[in-house]
Amino acid sequence: MKKEGAPIGIKIERLITCSAVLLYVIFLDIAYVTLISPVYSYYTLTNFHPALYVMGISTLLAVLPACFAQIRVNRPSQAVFWILYMFVYIPIMVIPDFVRENPLDMFVIFKLCVLLSLGILYGMSRVRLLSVYQARIHPWLVGLGLFLLADALLFILIKTYGFHLRLVGFDDVYAVRSEYRSATDGLSGYALSWWSKIVGPGVMVFGLVKRKYVVFGAGFLLQIFAYTISGQKSIALTALFLIGIMLAMCKRGKYFGMNFALLAFLMVFGCLSVDWLTDGIRFTELISRRLLMLPAALTSHFFDFFTVNPKTYLGYGPLKDLFPYPYDLPKPAFLIGRAYFGNGEISANANFWADSYSAFGYVGVVLFTMILAALLWLYDSITTNKSLVFFTCLIAMPVWGLIDSSLITSLLTHGLLIVTVLAYFLPIYDQKTGARNE
Repeated sequence: MKKEGAPIGIKIERLITCSAVLLYVIFLDIAYVTLISPVYSYYTLTNFHPALYVMGISTLLAVLPACFAQIRVNRPSQAVFWILYMFVYIPIMVIPDFVRENPLDMFVIFKLCVLLSLGILYGMSRVRLLSVYQARIHPWLVGLGLFLLADALLFILIKTYGFHLRLVGFDDVYAVRSEYRSATDGLSGYALSWWSKIVGPGVMVFGLVKRKYVVFGAGFLLQIFAYTISGQKSIALTALFLIGIMLAMCKRGKYFGMNFALLAFLMVFGCLSVDWLTDGIRFTELISRRLLMLPAALTSHFFDFFTVNPKTYLGYGPLKDLFPYPYDLPKPAFLIGRAYFGNGEISANANFWADSYSAFGYVGVVLFTMILAALLWLYDSITTNKSLVFFTCLIAMPVWGLIDSSLITSLLTHGLLIVTVLAYFLPIYDQKTGARNE
């Protein structure tokens, strides 16, 4: 009887997951058409009214991975797959249809390339892991090292920006951002990013996993401190994102894909419903537009610009000695800002797949995906037998950076490399496996 019931259970989970993804797509489209495009059409978030069959094809591409992807999460990289699937892949599949006069042009090839890249991430998350030697370092030494690192970052932040915990509303952040940009140099910029992507979230995650809510509160205050410096709304929303990951990880990740898809749908639907009831756009604008719609629309602009103009070949950065850089602005995002918004000082950041295309075209999209997949595979190998929940949440914030920045920026500035190194030394083991928990 149990054997007969198991397949039915699997089918129900799959049905719920695919339904949640479909509803997520539908209400993302509705939010864009009814709230965002009418207000932000001047900001290139236009609506060319794509035909229903075009939207149907894009919706099919959006839902397709949910029909096959593993719902249960056994490794952090599998959770990363779902984060990138819901927050990067799906918006790329559906939002550009509204901003392109001909949605079925060569951009379809780009969509298929992104689908292939998502498949690479999924396939690598199922490859047999490395056997990594775990150095036995006393926990208090690790703790001391982390304490000194956090103190060094705090010293840089206070020296550069001063110390304050002023309350800054979302409507007042632009003045704060102006002050932040004028005071920031290279070192302080890295310090703030590592503080807001690693230190604050790490303390919050530790508090959540260990159910030490005072520790979680301390981590939240650390994030508020970072938010008052930069005015970046994503920093203020960190706690909600991490709590969402924790909720999706209920029952040790058994239903992560289903839970995460449901939470993503509820996020878009909830924001849309509140805005409809209040006759406003505040919540949809803050979350759905900034997190999902704008990076996807900018992906379309990246594709158009770098299809007809020379690729960068990373000549502005690590490969500047190998490839000449043919532009007068420092990064691709500024080129898009000038081309589509008439201002070369606007950093029109899209996601890491768009940036990869600007560097090497379709080859870059696949190549940078393979680099990311290899790093996540290493992270999985390092965290074997360690706390799945903790290390999934720990890497979630650096991965969030991939939604609106390049892979190289996420590796260095957003701390993706740093959390991989930290994962090796952090002695947080999984009690369920019988390994020691220190």
